[in-house]
Amino acid sequence: MDLVKSVRSCLARWDNGGETECRNMLATPHSNPTDTASNDLLSTVYHTFITSTLLSWQPENTFSPTTLAGFIQSLLGSLPSPSSVKSSSVIAFGELLVDILWTVDVELDDVYADANATLANADRGDAVMVDGVDSLTAVARAAKMKQNAEADKRTLAGFVRELVTSGVLDANVCRERLELALIHAAGLIADDQAFSKKEIRMRTALFYKQNKFNLLREQSEGYSKLTTELTSSVGPAHSVIDGYPMESLSAVQARARPAWERVVGLVGYFDLDPNRALDIILDVFSVHLATHYSFFLSLLSFSPWAALPRHSPDSMAVESGQDMYRGKDLDEVLRLAEVQAGVPQEPQLPAAMGANKSRVLAQVLGFKFAHYQGADSTEQTPRSLYLTAALLIREGFITLEDLYPHISPSDADMTDVHKQYLASVDSRIIGAKVSMLAMAAPLESSGTNVKPRQATPAEQKKPEATKETPNQTLGLLHALLSVGALRPAIALLSKYPWMVDAFPELADLLLRILKHSISRLYEAAVPSGPDKSSFGKARARFANAGVVPAPEKRAHITLMAPTPPSTSTSTFLFFYPQWVERVPMCSTLDDVVDVIEPLLNFVGVHVSRDVNFLAKFLRVGRGHLNSIILSSPVTKKPAGTLDTEHPVRQFWYKIIRKYLLPALPLIRGNAVCTVEVWNIVRQYEVTLRWRLYGEMKTTTYKSHSELRVRAIQADRESKGILRRLSMQTIDSLAGAVAKLAHSDPCILFTNAVTQIMAYENMASCVLQALNYVTVMGFDVLLYIMLEALANPNKARVKDDGVNTSDWLQNLTSFTGQLYRRYSADLTPMIRYIVHQLQNGQTTELVVLREIIRNMAGISPLPSLTDSQVIAMAGGPYLRIEAVSSAARGARVEPGDMIIKGPQRLGRALIDSELAQPLLIQVAQQRQKCVYQPPTPSAPLKSLGSLYDTCHGVLLQYIELLVSPSVISLSDYATKILPPLTELNKVYGIPAPICMHMIRPVLNAKLLETALANSERERTASEEAEKRLKAALTAKRDPITATPRTGSPAVGDTATAAEPGQNYAPPQEEDVAMNGAESTLPNQPQNPWQTELFERFDEIKAIAPASAMDIIGPGFYVTFWQMSTYDISPPIAKYEEENANLRALSRQEDSKYVSADRSSDRIKRLSANLHRNKRDRYNLFANYLAQESKDQIIAMGYTKRRLAKEKQHWFAHNPKGAVLAAALVEHCLHPRALLSPMDADFCAQIIKLVHTLGTPGFSTLNTYDKLLSDHVKAVIFSCSEYEAQNYGRFLLGVLTDLYKWHQDEQLFMNDNRSKGSRASYLPGFMRRFSYKSTVAAEDIITWPDFRVVLKKWHRKLLKCIIECIETGEYMHVYNSLVVLKEILPIFPAAAVFETVGPTLQLAIDRFLEKEKRGDLKIFGGAYASGLKKRESFWAPPPKPKVRVLMFKGQAFAHCPLVSTHGLVLQTDAYRHANPW
Repeated sequence: MDLVKSVRSCLARWDNGGETECRNMLATPHSNPTDTASNDLLSTVYHTFITSTLLSWQPENTFSPTTLAGFIQSLLGSLPSPSSVKSSSVIAFGELLVDILWTVDVELDDVYADANATLANADRGDAVMVDGVDSLTAVARAAKMKQNAEADKRTLAGFVRELVTSGVLDANVCRERLELALIHAAGLIADDQAFSKKEIRMRTALFYKQNKFNLLREQSEGYSKLTTELTSSVGPAHSVIDGYPMESLSAVQARARPAWERVVGLVGYFDLDPNRALDIILDVFSVHLATHYSFFLSLLSFSPWAALPRHSPDSMAVESGQDMYRGKDLDEVLRLAEVQAGVPQEPQLPAAMGANKSRVLAQVLGFKFAHYQGADSTEQTPRSLYLTAALLIREGFITLEDLYPHISPSDADMTDVHKQYLASVDSRIIGAKVSMLAMAAPLESSGTNVKPRQATPAEQKKPEATKETPNQTLGLLHALLSVGALRPAIALLSKYPWMVDAFPELADLLLRILKHSISRLYEAAVPSGPDKSSFGKARARFANAGVVPAPEKRAHITLMAPTPPSTSTSTFLFFYPQWVERVPMCSTLDDVVDVIEPLLNFVGVHVSRDVNFLAKFLRVGRGHLNSIILSSPVTKKPAGTLDTEHPVRQFWYKIIRKYLLPALPLIRGNAVCTVEVWNIVRQYEVTLRWRLYGEMKTTTYKSHSELRVRAIQADRESKGILRRLSMQTIDSLAGAVAKLAHSDPCILFTNAVTQIMAYENMASCVLQALNYVTVMGFDVLLYIMLEALANPNKARVKDDGVNTSDWLQNLTSFTGQLYRRYSADLTPMIRYIVHQLQNGQTTELVVLREIIRNMAGISPLPSLTDSQVIAMAGGPYLRIEAVSSAARGARVEPGDMIIKGPQRLGRALIDSELAQPLLIQVAQQRQKCVYQPPTPSAPLKSLGSLYDTCHGVLLQYIELLVSPSVISLSDYATKILPPLTELNKVYGIPAPICMHMIRPVLNAKLLETALANSERERTASEEAEKRLKAALTAKRDPITATPRTGSPAVGDTATAAEPGQNYAPPQEEDVAMNGAESTLPNQPQNPWQTELFERFDEIKAIAPASAMDIIGPGFYVTFWQMSTYDISPPIAKYEEENANLRALSRQEDSKYVSADRSSDRIKRLSANLHRNKRDRYNLFANYLAQESKDQIIAMGYTKRRLAKEKQHWFAHNPKGAVLAAALVEHCLHPRALLSPMDADFCAQIIKLVHTLGTPGFSTLNTYDKLLSDHVKAVIFSCSEYEAQNYGRFLLGVLTDLYKWHQDEQLFMNDNRSKGSRASYLPGFMRRFSYKSTVAAEDIITWPDFRVVLKKWHRKLLKCIIECIETGEYMHVYNSLVVLKEILPIFPAAAVFETVGPTLQLAIDRFLEKEKRGDLKIFGGAYASGLKKRESFWAPPPKPKVRVLMFKGQAFAHCPLVSTHGLVLQTDAYRHANPW
């Protein structure tokens, strides 16, 4: 009832959307009216429609029969039809509509009869009472009903007449099923009485009269003559070269027409059964199908069963257009292809004219199919019968709808076939899951216990297997696709789309069609390569008897499609070459959207079965995508931004998603297909690519039955490979890994990454097994790794809150090694790191750390030896050779990918424009990490470790960015480093780090200036030397030189002639020069370097205001710009490394000579390797030599610069103590904590500024501030790495002080001005002042300095002991770190004898009380080291005292003094040693 209400509602608003709603509601049921649900819906809807046009049902909304007929006709016209005649759905609906009309007609008869009965009763005078209504009302109602019924009868007859005329209803079906009165009223019969009599006679003849056959005349002779006539008239066989007839079509038809006339004569003469004669014709046709199909098609075209005239293959009615397929659906595309092939598009013929003849031919053919369906038939349906039926359907003799009811299985049985296929898939999945080892029989025991053999049970008789119903639907569909009958084949595939999955051979035929459809476009879009046709030809071979010629291949016509591959002796050709005529051809790239994709939808993942088509299709797709990209005519690179919403890009993205990626798992180990797919996939940005990979990993394998099976198989294969993978099996398994990576990268790499995260030693094995993986494989691997890294459910740190989790450490290490060994895309990983840091995930810095360490060979926070720290004061090449020569220096193996790794990393950072964001994020994380602990209750130890990690990665990353081999300094300065004010004010990066970032840029500019000045000085010196030589030459030979130089002065000549006198330039030149200088105005010169002075404003903006007020920008910039490179070049290290490289070069040269002259071929092959190593050693040695010279020049330039700047650093006259405090706060302490090299620089810069005699700088106050009570606070605030650097800084300071303490002469020399023994440096003045001349009495004496140093040692000891006694972890741990660093110089008995014993006592007490394991172990290690240096810090042993009696008194006798001076010297000793 709800459906009836819906229909009536649509009728009420028919012109306001009701018609459209009805169309949408009836479209699906009309496509399959034989379905029970669809049949019920159509019956209800159209019964409601028809009764709405009649008066007897008193409809609320009347409906015109003409409108209803037009609606039905337009609705049926919009349905797809596989051929030029009515489809089976239209015929079935016509029969259903006839039944509905018959039902309505019967109901009208009942209404009419009831009304007549009521009126008859009223005429007889009987009382009429209906539903409590009186007689008059009932009679009036009955009369009205009768009148309405008569009018409805006329309306119904007119409706039927209109439907028959329009072709919706079949007239024969109406005559068969409708009542005689309605047929007569509709005009389907002229005389109802005559038709009734004819019907009676026909029924009598059909059901009650016995047929009589002329058995004497109908003999086998007639059928034999028929068979002979057919076989003798076929003519010559078709050509085996191209499959076409040897004759023209007109000649074949000229022979077929008289043959048909003779056949008709035989039927008439022998009174043969026409159906049986047709059966014989079809039999002979199927036998001679491969060689004479053209004759039999022509023969049948002259028969009464020819529905349409045959067309000539040479008559192409329509020329193809550029956009003829654009915007059309598949049915319209196939119709246009038929029109283009010359197939006439005639209107549908009425059933009475051609349908019956078609049905007769189809029934006879159907009987032949039914023969093979019987249980007693042991034969399979022959292929020739399927192809015969397909040809008849293609040529229009029969329709698929007529033949379909005669083939098996039925629609219901096809459902069972589908279920069987799904069951087989489930069984394959179960079989793939079961381990083959589990299925193996158990091994026999080695014991002697043998169980008695059980008796074999009697074999039971197996029930006889019943014959399975042949799948003739599959055979017919196969044949239709083989001969190119696309429309009926697509109609059948649309009904059973799962058949391609259950029977993949259908996909081969569809791909054959698609390959031909795209061939013309492929040839036009892709340039043809060299001719390779000769590759498939057999060649002559040599034998004992000589050259044996290649055997000639014989051509064979076959019924198999696709044709079998050629053999060494045979080639095959499909018998029907006209199958290509009705295939729609793609002429433009846009035709791929309208032609290929709809057909590809039926193939699905089975596109993998033809890699040839797949490669062509992908190359066309690449050209299609490139056609929408605007490229620069000069660089040929894309210009402008890509339109991501372009229909072409969206179309190919859908193709990738639906067909290409799902097909990859079914292509076993084909790298070419993977590369071609990647050429399409790479056109899309990484987010879209990874969306595809994510879908492939999660849902694609579940979307198709074959992919479900493949997923289980690939998972087992990958786990089996990884289980056997080791360093010994890499060579044998690398191929298997590559094949699996080509087809199932998501499954393989998911399992591989899982194994890598679980096992530390798995990374190297997997890396070496990826040698043959394609770029797409690495892209998928990168996605899998990032998915694992971004997993929020995994803990980043261990339970201690300090150490990185094992899985993260293993995975990041693998990531770094992967990028080092292979050229995978770095941009996604860098972008991931930037985003994670932006989200506060500090732990992701380990990924960046491993990438830089593996690709560039730069380790974070390395444990450098003292020798390496000294070498770090050199240039880039010396730093590399001293720290990581084997990783990125001269000792790198020539074949190691690390040689190009730094360049790839630098290029990725620059091209992706992520170098600057990454630098800012790492620097910000260094500041924020202590406020974002990995766990809420993280101890200070874990925060310190996290801070060290961030700081180390920052230094590592900056070292990478400023390495000339990675990124040029110009790119670093312009493309990476933001302005200082932006770094500080916008991003919150502190001034020390900002200055650390910009220092390489400033140093490079100053070095360039220094080298330019040196070059100018060298040039000037050479010019002066030339002038001097010229002058000397002129003085030796004045006559010869006179014409050149003119007459010299007499005095000059006399002077020059005197032996032993030095030559001086003429006075005239000096006077002229002085005069020139005197003309210059007396302007004050800027003491600052231009490269530094232009940064003053930025420095003032980022530095603390107190630093600028007290220190001033001049010294602040100079301090942060300089490094140990400028003040202490490691010349000895340069010489050492250069000597080492030269020695290695000589070794490799001798190996090269030996290998090159060896008689062993294998050894000679290694000669180039040794030569390359030798050349690399020599190259780096030359680099070191030049770098050493440049550094010496830079140091000289720096000293001259500092000597000029020192007078202006503190010209604003700050107080000495205030200046010292500011220097310690804003310069020394911040920089000393950055790195060991900075710690050494801070210790050296104090002494340098002191020895320069800088006005206003108090060395005494600076050391006093450094070694005061604030050491305790500094120690507590440090992390472990900072504590090490701080300890190294204190070591450098204390070492300088200790040297002065031990050598008075050194102390005095370092405090005396150079060039004047009476003037002293102001650094150690007793009272701070800005006096220009410092006398000896103004500075502290050496004994006073020793006392002050003693005080500083005492304060340092006090701070450290207080830190240890607090018991707080960071206090204790950092104190031990500092003590360990300064152990070579502190404690020292020479400075303060009690410091050592006091410190040892404090350490012993600490070890007794300490319960924390790591601190106790660390303290014990320091105590051991302190014990080893006891001779340095222990006080000297007390002298042995012996009591002597002198004049009755006892005196202590010291063996070191005489008896006469005993008392005096003992007092002096006690005064010097009060303890």
